[in-house]
Order: sequence, then structure tokens, then C-alpha cells
Amino acid sequence: MVQILARRRHFGLAAKELGMSQPSLTRSLKQLESELGARLFDRQGVAPTLFGEIVLRHGARALAEFEEIAREIALAKGLEIGELSIAAGLYPADISAEKALGLLIGTHPRLRVDFRAMNWESAARQVLDGSADLGFAELAGAPDGDELTVEPVRTSQSHFFCRADHPLLRKEHVTAEDIFGYPWVGPSMPGRISAFLPSGDMPCGYFDAASDRFRCRVLVGSFSSAKAVVMESLAICGGIPFQIEREIREGALAVIPFEAPWLRLNYGFMLKRGRTPSPAAVAFMDSVRRIESTIPP
Repeated sequence: MVQILARRRHFGLAAKELGMSQPSLTRSLKQLESELGARLFDRQGVAPTLFGEIVLRHGARALAEFEEIAREIALAKGLEIGELSIAAGLYPADISAEKALGLLIGTHPRLRVDFRAMNWESAARQVLDGSADLGFAELAGAPDGDELTVEPVRTSQSHFFCRADHPLLRKEHVTAEDIFGYPWVGPSMPGRISAFLPSGDMPCGYFDAASDRFRCRVLVGSFSSAKAVVMESLAICGGIPFQIEREIREGALAVIPFEAPWLRLNYGFMLKRGRTPSPAAVAFMDSVRRIESTIPP
């Protein structure tokens, strides 16, 4: 209430944002001022007083502490009525996370889940700032230091693939220059891969100096989007054959005969160090591990 009133500087607008009437807001403020024994806002201009500024300074911290208390209570309630927010990278989402989530909800339909597929660079940030309980993404996104606990899940060789009538499939010998000559679809590349890629602007993508990352020509947030773009263009994408088995069988996609030892997946779980994983997170991780154990390396 205090934060919104300070931001809006208007009782009517603050009351509307809070979903209450203006008289109710005024009464609530008067009650709080009475309990604290100090006037928090000047009514003329709705500006916080010196005492109001003190409450505002402590309010954000108190709110964060309250949210952490609420989370701990939710943990104590257990899996059946828990909550889970997951930040998943493009590849782990497609390979195992989406299926694991389906199995989890099938067993525990009352869970509240926020599943976000995203570029791997964002996953670690969301775990660190507390907006995601669990990250499941490329481990290059985990910062150095003791801020995160990581658990590797998969390290696999990837291969480029394209639609079945692509000109590259008619070449006797595919070279790196050939691969670089077509648009790439996918996430940004981690540093260990960027070192093997062109440093300038190429048809496949470009090196972004600001982020120190090689960016594919077409950045997407899901593997299904990547496949859809490849199906309708001469763009190419990387992945493990498991991910396109059906399309290969149907004659829609094909693996490009080109060896790229540097094109590897290296993803796993990321948890904020010192934060107890919820029962829902533990169950999801267990489900992922079972699924991953059935998939070829």
C-alpha cells in the first residue's frame, strides 16, 4: 500500500491499483499511522514524510522477507498444492523437460507451474534473481562463484540438420564454409562454441561484441520454432538425431554429413545456492533424470 501510494502520488489512482475504494485506502493509511505513531504522507501532494521515507526504505526488504516466508510455508505444505517456476533452455526443454512436466502434472494435477522456455543466457539470471525456482539450461550460463549449485545432466554431440531437399545434401563433401554460408536457427552460442565460429558478420550469424557471443541469424526460444523455420527455408539448425527422428522418418528433414566436434550440448540443473528446492522441483528433476537415461548420448 505505502509503496503504491508513494509511486502514484494520488489516493484515487493508488486505490484503483490496489483494487479497493479510496475511503478504504484512507482508513488503512490512518490505521497504519496510528499504529506507528507518525504521519507517513502529507495529504497535500501525497508526498511521503520523513517517517514515510523510513517505511518505504524498509518496505521492499520486508516484502522480500514475507515472500520468502510464504515460499517456505508452501514447501512445508508439500507437493500436492505446491508451486514451481522453471526457466528452461531451448534444447533441454525439447529433449526432456516438457515431457517431464507432463508426467509431473499427470501425477500431481493441483500443482501450479510456470514453465518458461528461453535462451539459455536468461535462465541463470532468473534463478539468481529468484524469479525461477529452477534453471534447466546450458551450463555456460552459470556464473563463476558460489551463487549457484549446478548438476550436469547431458553432454551430447550435436549435428546440423536441414530440410530434405536442401542443396547441401547434394554436395559430395560439405565444408565449414558451406555450413557458414546458410542462416542458422537456434539460441546464441556459448563461448566454448563461439571460439570456432566466424568473428564477423556471415550468412550463418554474427558475433555480438557487446555480449561476447555468436548469435545465430535467427534466434528462437523453442526447438519446435527452429524446426518450423528450417522446414520452410534453407536455414539449418543443430540438434541430436533423437530430436528429429520423426521428421527424418517422414522424409522432411535430414542430418547434414558434416562433423563439428565443437557443436555439443552441455546442459543441466541450476539452483540458487542455499535455497531449499521445493518438493515439486525435486519431483521434476527426478522425472527429467529418468527420461534422460532413456535417450541416446
